[in-house]
Amino acid sequence: MQPYLECLAFRLDTKEGSICYTGDSGPSDTIVELAKGCDLLIHMNHYFSGTEPTPAYRAACGNHRDNAIVAKRAGVKTLVLTHLLAQIDLPGVREQIVHEIQQVFDGKVVWGEDLMRLGISGARVSTIEPRQG
Repeated sequence: MQPYLECLAFRLDTKEGSICYTGDSGPSDTIVELAKGCDLLIHMNHYFSGTEPTPAYRAACGNHRDNAIVAKRAGVKTLVLTHLLAQIDLPGVREQIVHEIQQVFDGKVVWGEDLMRLGISGARVSTIEPRQG
């Protein structure tokens, strides 16, 4: 944990839709308010629920179940998981995480990848392009 760094989140609203990016963040009422009604929420997902090293890490980094609750409370349409640790970026674990998120959050869930491109159009995710090459 890096207590000396201030992590920022931001939201972009355009005529095509809205995107909120959390930066490094665990569960937060501030993030819920910032992302309220967003089309696309890009959220850090370091840990599989229950594997955080300490309660302080969970507060700072969250986990997949925390992210499901944040997305649901914010009423976003699509949740993109990013900043994934190697321990959860594995076949089988990925599917379990997405499945467990979908038990709480009824929007679309996207497993983010480096260099992935996401587009929004008409207040919905219009394109998801995996990294090239």
